[in-house]
Amino acid sequence: MELIDLAYITNVLQLIAAIVATFHYKKYAFSHEKYFVFFLWFTVLVDAVGALLADVFGIVNAWVYNSFIIISFLFYFNWYYNILKRPNFKKVVMPFTIIFVIVALISLFTESWKEYHTYTFFTGAVFLLVLTIFHFYQLLNSNEVLIVKYKLSFWISTALLLFYMGMVPLIFLIEYTGIEYLSYFIILISLNLILYGCYIIGFLWTKKEYNRF
Repeated sequence: MELIDLAYITNVLQLIAAIVATFHYKKYAFSHEKYFVFFLWFTVLVDAVGALLADVFGIVNAWVYNSFIIISFLFYFNWYYNILKRPNFKKVVMPFTIIFVIVALISLFTESWKEYHTYTFFTGAVFLLVLTIFHFYQLLNSNEVLIVKYKLSFWISTALLLFYMGMVPLIFLIEYTGIEYLSYFIILISLNLILYGCYIIGFLWTKKEYNRF
């Protein structure tokens, strides 16, 4: 199987997650997770544009994904700001966001748009991992801990935690150890399978009455 075929597996996973999220929208339409369906369709669109530029027109598409990285992390930060209820947790989101934006701007002006901005991704990923831990702590200390598997926010945080725990070391592997591209793609697809698999489970299992925060 060629690398380009492997890459399309991720596109299929994204599309399935977006479709499932759309069909089950009523379950979370009045929760803080209501914008995830639009974010997933946006992700599908971005990857479609990226694939079109690279595979059809032969244009370097790194700038598409660098832009998407910034937008996606800002989206996640905003979501966690809304769902984290403990004041000390909520206060952390804004400094994280400011630092992330500064790093992203520095990368935009000092790095080539034809290369992936690793420092932007790493900064956003580390901050996001911290926020997922805050959210799990909040869930475990709430009165809904026994029905946590029905909460969409739990599955989203689980997806993000597992995905970025794998992505952070993977970035360093490809950057400093020269990991083979086939191995890189296999690991990347596995992480995406976990990410969108958790999303899909969340949309399928969630119940409307449990999506209150």
